[in-house]
Amino acid sequence: MGKVTKLIGAAGILAGAAYLSKEENQKTVKRGVDKVIRKASTWTDDPYTIQLGKPDEEHDANMVDEGAMTSVLYYNELREEASKKQQ
Repeated sequence: MGKVTKLIGAAGILAGAAYLSKEENQKTVKRGVDKVIRKASTWTDDPYTIQLGKPDEEHDANMVDEGAMTSVLYYNELREEASKKQQ
């Protein structure tokens, strides 16, 4: 990544953090996100699609969490192997 791209990204993150530092702006952003989620859920009547990412049971939620961690660990191992091969 170039220096300019990193600078623009850092400026964007800083501006976002500054904007969200006020409680009023946090509520505005949350309302906007909730509105988008509500609109997205009207695209389908399929209960399976609507409930995606919302496990009903704690056991299911734990399985999703473990699966995500396994994927992250696997990805990190692949990155390590690739960097060792380059050296």
